[in-house]
Amino acid sequence: MSMMISEAFQLPVYGLMALLVYFISLLAISFYRARSATLSDYYIGSHNSTWWLITLGMISDSVSGVTFVSVPGSVFNQGYSYFQIVLGYFLGYMIITTVLLPLYYKRNLISIYSYLGERFGLYAQKTASVLFISSRTFGSAARLYISVMILHQCLLADFEISPIFSFTAAMAMIVLYTYKGGIKSLVWTEAFQSVILLVSIFAIGVMLWMKVPDPITEILKPTLFFTDPMKPNFFLKAILGGMLITSSMNGLDQNIMQMNLSCRNVGDAKKNMFTLAFVMVAVNFVFLAIGALAKAHYEERGLPIPMISGGGVATDQALPFLALNHLGRFPALMFIVGLAAATFSSAGTILPAIASSIEIDLFPESWRNRVPVRVVHTLAAVLILILIFAIYAAGAKSLIDLVLRCSGYTYGPLIGLYGIGIFTSIKLHHHRVPYLCGVAILLTALLDFYSESLFEGYKLGVELIAVNALFFLMLTMVFGRDRSRQ
Repeated sequence: MSMMISEAFQLPVYGLMALLVYFISLLAISFYRARSATLSDYYIGSHNSTWWLITLGMISDSVSGVTFVSVPGSVFNQGYSYFQIVLGYFLGYMIITTVLLPLYYKRNLISIYSYLGERFGLYAQKTASVLFISSRTFGSAARLYISVMILHQCLLADFEISPIFSFTAAMAMIVLYTYKGGIKSLVWTEAFQSVILLVSIFAIGVMLWMKVPDPITEILKPTLFFTDPMKPNFFLKAILGGMLITSSMNGLDQNIMQMNLSCRNVGDAKKNMFTLAFVMVAVNFVFLAIGALAKAHYEERGLPIPMISGGGVATDQALPFLALNHLGRFPALMFIVGLAAATFSSAGTILPAIASSIEIDLFPESWRNRVPVRVVHTLAAVLILILIFAIYAAGAKSLIDLVLRCSGYTYGPLIGLYGIGIFTSIKLHHHRVPYLCGVAILLTALLDFYSESLFEGYKLGVELIAVNALFFLMLTMVFGRDRSRQ
C-alpha cells in the first residue's frame, strides 16, 4: 500500500500532535474510571452502566477502522450494495433485542457461551468460545492492520520508521487503556471515541458537500438494490446475510454482549440495542453518502484513484487519499483522529471479551486463580499483534469483504447451536460438536469455492453464513442428537 501525502500544511507534525492530545484524553478517562476496579467491573461493569452511554460507545465499536475507509470506498465499484446488508443488520438487532438479551439476563451470564454449556455440555461451550476467539482475533487483526497502516503512512513514513513499530505501539496503547478497568472504563472511553468519530464524519461530509456542485444528485445516483439473483450482491441475499451476520457477530459474540450485559437490567439492555439499530442504519448511510460525494469529487477534478501494486483500484485508499490531500487541513486532521477513534474503539473492546471467554469457557476452574484474567488480556493482544504481522507480510487489498466472509465461516455453527438450544428441546452428544463444526466449515468452504461451476455462475455472497448454519444443522440432526436423553 502506498499513498502520497501532501506536506503543504505539515500534516505529519499536526497529525501527531492531534493524536497525542487524543491519546492523553483517552488514557485520562480510562485511568479515572478504572480506579479500584474489581473483577466484576472488568467483566460486566458490575451491572451498573448507563444504557444510552453504552449505545453511544457501541457506535465506534461497531464502525471500526475498516468501515471508516472501506465502506465509502465500496461505492466506487459497488454502488450502495453494502446498504442492503445494513438493512439486514437492522433486522438482526431486532432479533438480539427480542430473543437473545432476555435469555442472557435470565441466566445471569458473564460469558454468553456458558448458556451452551448448561444446555448441551462443556464441549459445546468450549467450541463456541474457540469459534468466537478465532473469528475475532483475525477480524481485529485485519481491522487494525489497514487502519494503523494508513495512519503510519500519514504520519511516520517520511521518518523511515517501519510499520512494525506502528503496529506494536498501537497495540501497546490499546492494552494500556483497557488493562485494568475492562468494561467499567471501556463504557466511557468508547463513548468518548464515538463522539470523536461522529464529529470527524460530520466534518468530512460537510467539506465534500461544499466541494461537489450538486451533492443531493450525487448522493442519490448510486444503485441501491441489485436484482440479479446470480450475483453475490442480490438484495435478498444481502439482507438475509446482514441479518444473520448481526445476529451472530453481535448477538452471539462475547465482545458486543459483554457491553450489553453491563446494563443495570434487561430493559435497559433492550433500549440500548433498539436505539443502536436505528443509529447504525443512519451512520452507515452517511458513510456511503460520503463515498458517493468522494467519487463525484474524483470525477469532477479528474483525480487519479489510488492503485494497488500489480494493478487494480485500491478503493480502501480512495477516501483517505482525498481527505489527506485535497480537502484542507481541518478535514485531514479530523480524518486522522476519526480513523484512530474507530480503530482503537473496535480493537479495545475485544481484549476483555477474549480474556473473559478464555478464562470462563476454556480454562478449567483450577486455572482461574492461577492465571489472572489480565494476564490473558495481554496475551490476547500479543496474539492479535502476531496476526497483524502476518497480514503485513502477506499484503492486503480490500478487507471489508474478507472480514464478512470470515464471519460466515466461523459464526454459522454458532447460529445452529443457539437455534437448536433456544427453539427446540433436542439434546446433543456435546463431545461431537467440535467435529460437526469442523465438517460444516469444510463443506461450506468447498461449496464456496465451486459454487460458480456447480450452479451455472451463481456466486455465494454474504448468505454464506446461512449455508454454513444449514450444513451444521443437517449434520447435527443426523450425527449429533443424543436420543437417549430425548
